[in-house]
Amino acid sequence: MTVTGTERIGWDQPASDAVELATFGYAIYVDGTRSVASGVACAQNAGATTFACTAALPPLTPGAHSLQVASFVNDGALLESTRSAALQVTLVTTTAEHAGDLSAPRRAGDAPRTPAVQRSETPSAFARTDKSVEHQSDLVSDELVDPIDLAFAPDGRLFVAEQAGTVVVIDGAARTREAVTDGGSGLLAITIDPDFARTHFVFAIYTEGNRGNTSTFTLARFREANGTLADRVVLVDRIPAAASARAALRCGADGRLYAAFDGSGNAGRGADFASFSGKVLRLNADGTTPNDSRALSPVIAIDVAAPVGLAWPRGARNAWVVDRRSGGSAQLRETGDGGHAYRLPDGFMPSSVATAGDERAGDLLIGSAESGTLLRVRFDPTTLQPTGTEAVAIANVDRVRALALAPDGATYVAAATSVWRLRP
Repeated sequence: MTVTGTERIGWDQPASDAVELATFGYAIYVDGTRSVASGVACAQNAGATTFACTAALPPLTPGAHSLQVASFVNDGALLESTRSAALQVTLVTTTAEHAGDLSAPRRAGDAPRTPAVQRSETPSAFARTDKSVEHQSDLVSDELVDPIDLAFAPDGRLFVAEQAGTVVVIDGAARTREAVTDGGSGLLAITIDPDFARTHFVFAIYTEGNRGNTSTFTLARFREANGTLADRVVLVDRIPAAASARAALRCGADGRLYAAFDGSGNAGRGADFASFSGKVLRLNADGTTPNDSRALSPVIAIDVAAPVGLAWPRGARNAWVVDRRSGGSAQLRETGDGGHAYRLPDGFMPSSVATAGDERAGDLLIGSAESGTLLRVRFDPTTLQPTGTEAVAIANVDRVRALALAPDGATYVAAATSVWRLRP
């Protein structure tokens, strides 16, 4: 069978009912190499105790491959079925991929059952154009030190997170600088509570040193008063981090806190439900799990390698995460049930993402760590799925460190020592 990499692999999954089905996760073996299946969707076959399931194909290299599927459960120890019969495919091109579904925890006492692979399905392609648009930029503030993230308060003040552990609060010509971590920590992400006018909450993710020269993530909440940050409350901590740690943090329109952590450089941790490494979490402002969360778990996406940003296209319920993958590739990935992922153009190294606020508000802008060019991802307003990309060149900026959407709809860009406001 010839494939392009955009197809979905399908199988018949035995299960007594939908409750038992929800306890299973799935693994796909490519030439004997295991990966956790993503974007899984199942529907019950009429009059049978089997379900027709599909999942995204894992990344494939051009050429012939053997694919097998297995189901698994995890009750603290992984229990996996035997693998299905092999499906032989040959990849001829690679244009897009789908990923991102999170399987519910297993019901105790049930064993996994072997899937039967039988078909593949082709989703919509992710198109790219060569069109380029140029934006001018106006200097907002300079003399910054390694800005790593930007966040706006509802009153228009800009909070700039510097990688060494300080937050600069810019209010017109005035600014303050507050240390939120000690000198041995690295600040990675910052966001502002949507109810900031009442709570004055500011959230941050940073790394802390651990024994054995390793580092861990801490997610903490601060209270702002007159440009200072105090009253630190640790919400989540001791999450293993990679040597070059990556994390992302934003508040959604639902008022919840969304935090993404890298996989700590361990490929297995992203699929390990006992660890928050390689996951995207949805939390209350006090760090607890929202009551409407699936399976009472804060995890809304697994198998995240190195997240660099979170954003929402206009009207979207699910967050999208920009994730650097192994081998220099990168994805734009939807969180939540049935989420999709789209491979970003080869050679594009993302650093951040923000919702566009210009004439096509609702698109996403992705910054590059290696150039002053943004990648605009166009979204269909009906399906809320990407339809293509175009380049956006920025004057005066050679590399994009961070992006943020201001309350007035303008896009702000952080460079190595400065922040700029974009204008068409």
